[in-house]
Amino acid sequence: MSIDRRTLLLGIGAAMTAPLAPAFAATGKRIVSLDYASAETLISLGLPPVGVQSSDRWDRWVVEPALPDSVENIGQDLVVNLEVIAALQPDFIITTPYTEVLRHRLEIIAPVHMISVYDQSGAPLENAFRETLRLGALSGIENRAKSYLRQSDIAFAALKGHLASRPRPPVTLVNFMDDRHVRVYGKSSLYQDVLNRLGLQNAWTRPTNYWGFATVGLEELARHAPPDMHLIAFEPILDAIKPTLASSPIWRTMPVVEQSNYHVFPAVLTFGMVPSALRFASLLADYLEEQTA
Repeated sequence: MSIDRRTLLLGIGAAMTAPLAPAFAATGKRIVSLDYASAETLISLGLPPVGVQSSDRWDRWVVEPALPDSVENIGQDLVVNLEVIAALQPDFIITTPYTEVLRHRLEIIAPVHMISVYDQSGAPLENAFRETLRLGALSGIENRAKSYLRQSDIAFAALKGHLASRPRPPVTLVNFMDDRHVRVYGKSSLYQDVLNRLGLQNAWTRPTNYWGFATVGLEELARHAPPDMHLIAFEPILDAIKPTLASSPIWRTMPVVEQSNYHVFPAVLTFGMVPSALRFASLLADYLEEQTA
């Protein structure tokens, strides 16, 4: 691929994972999010929330887009600080099916809207597109949301076109739970939807749960791993896991390890929306290009 085309593709990836110019002044909306996925979407649309749950863990699980310093930490998971939320004077509050149990307490402060990406359809990326439009409409920036999604489609298409001319080995995508177990992602996961958009094959074809993953031991992972696959693990990986893996006979004798087809990606929000899908697509395209250069 020529340098000019490479620069173009990398530029598309960077543009899609960077937030749009600030829109807050234009809309005046003050939004509190009990969900990283909605927060990353609002940031990418140029309208960061004024508060988000577990903001202190953002750089561990999300990384990009960066969380602005202006965003307040409203507490952890289901233990949110209602006083902090009230002091932020939000126009509305975003929940998920998990945090929906707090609705009756939050509605005293502001209107509550639930954003849901995972459902029985098993199509989280499609649902993320839909919910991005909904967030745009709720926030008064619907045209921005539409433009962002159009550019996202362009980015996916560009990356797919580039990869079509290169070897595309099957990949297996995991998070390490401990030194013996992983979450492996397949059908109904955001990662699977990205693989589909890029025309890539997931080596893990066994059943997954509602959220698109299965928790399996290293023995099962090795048993169902085709010899030509590439294994990709996502940060964060606990420091204690790495030396134990290095001494594990099962791990060391897996073909993917022996052939150096194992790679660690920086964190990508597992249950994210379009920004996370684009971040994963860009990281994966870069990795495959490096492997086949």
